Parts: sequence; C-alpha cells; structure tokens
Amino acid sequence: MTTAQTIIQAAYRENNIIPAGSDPTTAELTEALERLNRYIMGVYGHELGEPMMDWPVPAPQRTAATSANYPQLPYPLDAQGGLTTAPFQADPSLLIYTFPPKNSRLIFGSVSHTAWFPEAPDDGSRMMVVQGSGAGDGGVPLSVLTLDGNGRTIEGSNTKTLTQPIATRQWLYRAELGDWVVIQDLALSDNLPFPTDFDDLWICALAIRISPRYGKVLNVATADTFKSMLTKLKARYRQAGVTVYNSGDIPRSLQTFISGRYFY
Repeated sequence: MTTAQTIIQAAYRENNIIPAGSDPTTAELTEALERLNRYIMGVYGHELGEPMMDWPVPAPQRTAATSANYPQLPYPLDAQGGLTTAPFQADPSLLIYTFPPKNSRLIFGSVSHTAWFPEAPDDGSRMMVVQGSGAGDGGVPLSVLTLDGNGRTIEGSNTKTLTQPIATRQWLYRAELGDWVVIQDLALSDNLPFPTDFDDLWICALAIRISPRYGKVLNVATADTFKSMLTKLKARYRQAGVTVYNSGDIPRSLQTFISGRYFY
C-alpha cells in the first residue's frame, strides 16, 4: 500500500519541480495533500461507482396527520419471506432496514440495532453511515448501531460498533482484501484506500493540479498516462446493474397514505 506522502513526492518529481532524491518542503506537502484529498474524494460516485442513496435505519414511522405521497415499492417481506400485513409497525424481524443494498447511505435513527452490509458487494461498492435526528423513535440517548460485515470485514474486523452521536463515515469495498476500508481525508502517513495498481493515476492527477501553481507546462506523457489510468479505474470499479431500489422508503402508518396512490 502507498502513503499519501509517497504519491505527493512522486507528483512533484513528475513535474520536475524537485530534483531526484529530494523531498518537498512542508509547505509544498501541505498544499499538495489538500489537492490530493479533494481529487480522490471527488471521484466517488462519478468516475468510481454509483451515487449513494438514503437507507433509514430503522425505517421511519410516518405519523403525520396530513397524507403524504412518499416513495414506495417494493412491498416489504417478513422474516419468513411472506408479505407483511398493512399497516405494519416497527418490528425488528421485518427485512426492511436490516439489510441495506450496496451503495447505501445509512441514516441512523437513534434506535440500537444491527445492520448487515451487502452479502455480495461489487469491487468498489461503497457504504456510508450518518446520524439522523431520531425523530419518531423516542431519541434514546447513547443508542448503538452495530455494523456486520456479512462475511467480509469492516476495517479489518467482523463487526464495527458506533455509538451516537455518530460522526459521518463511509467505506469502500476492496474485493482483493475482502474488506471495507474507510474513506476519509488522508494524512501524509496514511495509506491510500486503493491498490497500488492505481498509483500512477493519483500521481498524474496531482501533477496536473499543481502544475499551474509552479508555472509548469504539463507533459504530454503525464496527460496520456492520466487518461489511460482513469479509464482503468472506471472499468475496475463499474457497478453491476441497479444497486438501490428504495425498498426502505415504505410508509409505516396508515394516515400517511394518499387514497388511490398505494395498494390498499
């Protein structure tokens, strides 16, 4: 695995800003690290993978007095695979929010619960957790969300426990490791969340970003390498088919249904 500082030093050499065998200054490292982080974070959901969609955990109970046309389908199943009765209540046995599909943003609703990551993620699938308001569920303090890797590991462990208030966190699935690695801004000593196969992409991308700051004209070979590596990144992490279908968006109380817009 390659550290951010190694990528930065190679990018400065790519532009011949520093001589061979020398290190960037502290100021140069700081400037380049910010640009490297911004570029890497910008590829998620665009050049790499799918945009993420919300997946409430647990599913919210909509009890507004006014009817609402909230996204629906598919109809949820119970633990035995049969259709649930309608309306249905907050029941942890229902297979609604416990098994989010790949590329989901879990909105934690402040009720202690376990959620399982996808059983068969694609290489490059992502998952995210954010803290919701907890509205409608009692807002129990110090609730715990346990994430289960479902046959894979999360940051090297079978499970990961998060206690509210939860700081936003997201992961990238590395198929060659069988692990969900954390996605976050890198420190100089941090390893990139990608295999070394793509080091040239980050080196060339960073070289392109810092070239104007040093009055350098971008080398054609650098631009060609960047384009070639970006194509390989897109091909490697292309997601198969529809990954999120909004089955977590089922209304959970009868008074929120619009007459004629639901299935009863």
